[in-house]
Amino acid sequence: MNLSSSFQQRRKENFLSPGTKNERQIKIKKVSKMDKTGNNDAKRKSVINRNLKSRIDKSKNEEKGFVLIVGLIVMTVLLLLAVPFLYQLSFENKLTTKSYKSSAAMSLAEAGVDRAIWELNYGNISSWTGDDTLRTMGISSFQAAGGNVIGDVGIRVVDPTADHPIVESRGTVSYVGSLEVIRTVRSELGGFPPFKFAAFAEDGIMIDQDVMIDSYDSRDGDYDNPGNVGSDGDIGTNSGDFSAIYMDNSADLAGDAVSGYESDPESVIITDPGANIDGEKRALDRIIELPPITPPTLPWRGDYSMSGTDSIFLSGEYSSFEMENNSVVTIEDDVILNITGDFYMDQNSRLDIAVGASLQIIMGSGSFEMDQSSAINNLSQDPTKFVLFGTPSFTGDIYIDQSSEFYGAIYAPNAFVELDQGNGFYGAIIAKDILFDQDTVLHYDKALEALEILPSMGSLYLVKSWQVKISN
Repeated sequence: MNLSSSFQQRRKENFLSPGTKNERQIKIKKVSKMDKTGNNDAKRKSVINRNLKSRIDKSKNEEKGFVLIVGLIVMTVLLLLAVPFLYQLSFENKLTTKSYKSSAAMSLAEAGVDRAIWELNYGNISSWTGDDTLRTMGISSFQAAGGNVIGDVGIRVVDPTADHPIVESRGTVSYVGSLEVIRTVRSELGGFPPFKFAAFAEDGIMIDQDVMIDSYDSRDGDYDNPGNVGSDGDIGTNSGDFSAIYMDNSADLAGDAVSGYESDPESVIITDPGANIDGEKRALDRIIELPPITPPTLPWRGDYSMSGTDSIFLSGEYSSFEMENNSVVTIEDDVILNITGDFYMDQNSRLDIAVGASLQIIMGSGSFEMDQSSAINNLSQDPTKFVLFGTPSFTGDIYIDQSSEFYGAIYAPNAFVELDQGNGFYGAIIAKDILFDQDTVLHYDKALEALEILPSMGSLYLVKSWQVKISN
């Protein structure tokens, strides 16, 4: 037997021997068991991985759901915060729109009043629809300068030929849908109130020694009533010339001294040592226009001459008016005397204005003369009840020097007025030039502020009162 055959024989024997076989089977079982254990471990790892993955996925899903819920909560909170803000914006936008519409409607209403005043003063109100009791005019689709339609204007003028007509103007502007914004302005018109000063001169005022000027209000009783004496006795001029207002030694002014518009008060208003101004020196903030007087149409009565006693109840136009020595004429009602020629009162003559009556004298191109001992007696002691007017053609002199107190006002923008009234002049004066003689006393009555030069006497229509009515 050779060696290789022996070796192969032993291998075969070893392989086929029982001990060896059992050992081999044990090894195979161990290997098999190990394989099973490995498989179980792999399965467990797989299950664990799947569970872990499932948990991770679930966690991710839960996180996504939580983020969604948080997002919805945040959005809800923001929306709750935004809604009031948006509502406020919307509300403010509506307010802004309505405010604009309201302003536009008010502008239209005011423009309507301006149009009516212009028509009354310069135009032809009779061309409007209606009659002398009511005139109306409407402007539809009123346009701005750029051509945009603003709204409509409706204008009513009640009593258009009267001295105090009423103007009602309505401005209408479309708002939302069929809604409209409406503003109505109601205005009462009147004349020019000239007596805002104790004395006012177009050119100049000369005040002599010991002249005293102050104020009171007859609506509060007599001048001597306690507390009725005031310091509103202002004097003024439209002039800016040097020394246009001059106050001599010991003159006393309880009020302001006012120079012309844009002038230097210190050079226009000159005071001597000892003269006193309780108020201030200042310049006008505008030129004061003094409207010319146009006499109303009155019945013609020719020349008037009285040597005895007479009473006058009716107004009239006279070519002259003369009262002879010791004559007495009483004005018994509200009377206007339009005198185109001369007015003359002789010695001891007396023109009485009864209580409850009033007198207006309108001087034309003639002269106005009162003898030293004559007097115009305003028995009510109400300065508003007597006014002496001068038309543009009246350029003469007015000299007041009566032994009794004088209650009245003078408006004569082209005349020279000299006042020598130591017993007291209660009223106001407007003239071209004014001279206060020594010891004259002027008590300005503030009640004259409300007295008007009526449109029927030449004034332009001006606004007296203003009311606004709001609709929508």
